[in-house]
Amino acid sequence: MHEAIVHLGYHKTATTWLQSHVFPHATSHDFLPRKTVQDAFLAPAGMHFCAQKASEVLALRGRNRPVLLSEENLSGYLHNGGLHGFLAPEVARRIKAVLPRARIVLFIRNQFDICRASYAQYVSGGGTWGQGRYFETARFVQGALKRPWKAPVFQFEHFEFDRLVAHYDALFGRENVHVYPYEWLRDRAALLARMEGDLGLALDELPMEQSRANASLGGAGLAAMRCVNLFSRQSVVNKDRIVDLPGSQVLRHGAKWLVGRMPGMNRRPARLTPRQRDRVASHYPDSNRRLMTLRDLPLEELGYPL
Repeated sequence: MHEAIVHLGYHKTATTWLQSHVFPHATSHDFLPRKTVQDAFLAPAGMHFCAQKASEVLALRGRNRPVLLSEENLSGYLHNGGLHGFLAPEVARRIKAVLPRARIVLFIRNQFDICRASYAQYVSGGGTWGQGRYFETARFVQGALKRPWKAPVFQFEHFEFDRLVAHYDALFGRENVHVYPYEWLRDRAALLARMEGDLGLALDELPMEQSRANASLGGAGLAAMRCVNLFSRQSVVNKDRIVDLPGSQVLRHGAKWLVGRMPGMNRRPARLTPRQRDRVASHYPDSNRRLMTLRDLPLEELGYPL
């Protein structure tokens, strides 16, 4: 019997590609729009969630097929540490209340790469800070801004994958929580075949090998966008600005489009600074070793910090 599938992210693990090129081709499940998933599980304020209303938003009654949900913010937003880690456990409770037998899907990624990609996404989304201030904001601010439960910022703890895996294991059972390294996408056909077998998922066609979403800007491209972003207050919270120009969002998106099509600015990929690379190397080994006790995953082979 097919069960509902809930894909939680994480951010920067090919979620856009899955949502655009894979899940819409499901023949075994009804793939629901992200907005519907957000309205059901994320929009209700902390003490306002109602499982029955969420079920109605998802229109679960009367369907001939189980639903397939994909929304990376279910695992928490990357630029605010998942609201200091409070959001993901509450979302898990909500999912359990609405879809108690769901199969849970989590994509993870080498923390060297996911942290670098997070910073690139921050700049692409309007950010102006350098890596030091983005990754270690508390060193640069005072008072209440140092407290992540008052002013949430990026937190390395957000990418301690073992904690969320263990939490979902406890709620849904280990056999229903499926963890896939992003790095397995190097062989897309093999990974999708594995997902079909694990999840009871059937696809009517496989995406083309060359299909790709959300390509990151290179090092020089990010530097250029940090300058452009000084003239807009959009769309990340933690940033500086000189002035918010009229039509600044259009300007920002136009500049991003232009910079992305200048090969010279994107030839050299963006990299973590030595300080941040050392921070990643020292922060995640314990978490990754705990994950390896939960799942038989070749994390060392895939370059995860151990």
